[in-house]
Amino acid sequence: MKLRLKRSIGLKMAIAMTIGLFLVISFFSHTTVRLSEKRLLSMAEKESAKMSKAIKSSLENAMLNNENEDGVQNIISALSQESMVYDIKIIDLDGQVKQAKNSAEIGVVLDRSEKSCTFCHTGSQVLADNLSVLFTLDNGTRILRNVNPIANGQSCHDCHDPRQQVLGKLLIDFTTADIEQVVADNRTLLILSAVATLCTSVIMCFLLSTVLVKRPLSRLLAKMHHAGGDKDRESAVTGEDEVAILNDTYDALMLTIEQRNAKIKEQMDELLALYNVSQILNKSDSIDDNVDLILKALHIGFQVEKCAILLLDGASSFRLKGCSAQDKAKAEALTVYLAEPARLDRIMRGETFVARGSGEFTDDFLVVPLQAANTIIGVLAVCSVAGKEITSEELQRSFGVIATSLAPHFQIGLTQSEKKEMQTSPYNSFLASLDSEIAKVREYMGSLSLALMHITNYDELCRAKGPLQASHLVQEVSVQLSANLQAVHTCTRLREDVIAVILPMLDAFEAPETVNAATTLLATDAVLAVKIATCPDNGQNGLELLHAVRASAL
Repeated sequence: MKLRLKRSIGLKMAIAMTIGLFLVISFFSHTTVRLSEKRLLSMAEKESAKMSKAIKSSLENAMLNNENEDGVQNIISALSQESMVYDIKIIDLDGQVKQAKNSAEIGVVLDRSEKSCTFCHTGSQVLADNLSVLFTLDNGTRILRNVNPIANGQSCHDCHDPRQQVLGKLLIDFTTADIEQVVADNRTLLILSAVATLCTSVIMCFLLSTVLVKRPLSRLLAKMHHAGGDKDRESAVTGEDEVAILNDTYDALMLTIEQRNAKIKEQMDELLALYNVSQILNKSDSIDDNVDLILKALHIGFQVEKCAILLLDGASSFRLKGCSAQDKAKAEALTVYLAEPARLDRIMRGETFVARGSGEFTDDFLVVPLQAANTIIGVLAVCSVAGKEITSEELQRSFGVIATSLAPHFQIGLTQSEKKEMQTSPYNSFLASLDSEIAKVREYMGSLSLALMHITNYDELCRAKGPLQASHLVQEVSVQLSANLQAVHTCTRLREDVIAVILPMLDAFEAPETVNAATTLLATDAVLAVKIATCPDNGQNGLELLHAVRASAL
């Protein structure tokens, strides 16, 4: 449960909202309280000034009527009963208290260095009219003091020297307890409001996250959990918000995955069928058996309804090797149709295309060249495939793979006994021989060179002389080259157009001279491109040396 709470989006949103609201509410609440306190004190100062004038007027009337000091004291005592009045004093210019709320203070001379006096006095008397100051007593009580000078008016000259402008001062201290209480109440109210706002926001956040996010996401997660079932076809979330968009995106993704899986399954089925065909073909004893098996496999494994296999007969003509579900006479007509120069040129370039049928022997059909070892040996003509259009690009790609896999079975046509003798790969056998020769020359701290000779015009030779004659020509080149080489060597035909020569004990300077001398004496139509690499300069073993010689410049 604890782990689930940590993962909850609602909890994370609530915490973030709580922190944010707390900071904002705290700032504005504090600002509001301070402003309200400042305004209340400003109002209190104005009211204290008015009350001070009223009290001074009352006392002046009593003084002008020549009332005794007890009468003035009684007025001060009566006024002191007001809840906001903390103290009243009448002092002369020397700071001596003449009248006071506390009669014990009468006659006392006030010390101007006291905290309550330093706000106005800096060593000299302050004669300004109606000053108000705010200070805090030692016991923590905040006092708003109003100092109102008592002027020596015309009516006072009977008792006082007219030369004096000010007779004394009226000090009235007002308590700010009521103001502080109002501020405290406001502060409490704001705190309670903030707590209520935070709690309400957290609850609303949880509710909204549950209704708008958690429930739709739960349905979407349940839908993902049961992906592939019947419920997956139904839309889990509706609307236009982000969760609904996520649901639509998921549906589109699943549809794409299903389509991709179906396509992959189809390709795997085709490749499996192709593999099974290859396994069967490897066990066949003749090329004729190969053709029959291929036609049946194309019909069973790839739903090919009509097709024909045509092999090149010479440089520019075809012969029918086999056909399925098609009139043989119409299939024979394909040999003439495809031998036309424009179509033949496209075939010899290895291009897969859709040929437009004339209607006499077939409708439009797919032409797939059979290419083995970089040589075009024939054509697979696909006239009809169940459930698919011949013009489909996907179908063309599939039959391109099929043709590539099937073509070698038509190039040589080995018998079963011949295939058994070729179980060891010539390439692997060549690498083993090369590694063996490298090991021998290392015993004598010598070098070994490997020369690869590529017949660059092999394709032209195949078109001019036919694949069989071109292959014999390369074999003759290999025999002549071996006879012309004056050094110890091993000559191997790695590929139909590549001859490899191993030259033990020849370094990077001797090998090119030896090979060039041998190739100069060749009498052939073949054009050779020679590359040479040396051990240990270019590689330490046969595979490294072979890669190095292939990567080297001519």
